[in-house]
Amino acid sequence: MGLAEPARWHGADAEHLAWIELDSLSAVYDRRSGQTHLLGSPAREILAALQSVEMDAAELLSKLAADFDLSVADDGLAALDAILAQLAALGLIECRATAA
Repeated sequence: MGLAEPARWHGADAEHLAWIELDSLSAVYDRRSGQTHLLGSPAREILAALQSVEMDAAELLSKLAADFDLSVADDGLAALDAILAQLAALGLIECRATAA
């Protein structure tokens, strides 16, 4: 039995989301659901990084660290997983689990 590949996350395609910047927040209108979401940092950066792209959490964490010149703490992946779960619950991203 092989190890399962990490779950891959995918954001909505660009044409499905409309963004308005509001100082420290972003209003994101999801044309598919008709809902508007207010996102702060780092949720908005995570959603933007996943827009029309698919990555696993480790790849996303590396991209965010490089894009924002951040060092990654030991609990960085756990914190990222929690935000990914919240964005998925809002319907802004989806998890594409891979088979073992």
